[in-house]
Amino acid sequence: MRRDHLQMHKALRGFRLKKIIPHPDGMPPNCGTIVEWPLGERLELPVHQVNAYRAGESEPAFQVMLAESGGGEWIFRRNPAVRMPISRMGFHPLWGLPYLAPEIVLLFKAKHLETRDRIDFSNALPALSADARRWLRDAIEKTHPGHEWLKTV
Repeated sequence: MRRDHLQMHKALRGFRLKKIIPHPDGMPPNCGTIVEWPLGERLELPVHQVNAYRAGESEPAFQVMLAESGGGEWIFRRNPAVRMPISRMGFHPLWGLPYLAPEIVLLFKAKHLETRDRIDFSNALPALSADARRWLRDAIEKTHPGHEWLKTV
């Protein structure tokens, strides 16, 4: 959550952290400008991504996406009317890696509809619970009225 982002420097002290200042288009090749993120600097929107680099490497080891929140809810940065209780937005199964609720991932993917996004939607949709499908349908209707996925979700 963005509210906790200043703790990243301490938690990831073995990494060099860089923020991504988004380009207005938001699509490759103009994804944004990557610059050093100084210790103690608060990141405000539109900045929502931080790359973590290992010493001596020019490619990021991983990326951290900052999420908005308030009152115990995750808030979709592209449409603040779309929310979910933080307690429902992710899972940490005993048998594997933690993961984000698939309906949230699909909502982010609904914006650009690249081939991989359509494939992910087709693969994930059958596994979604009725509640997750309802939430996704409502979120897409609020954010992308008339979206092609509304016929299926």
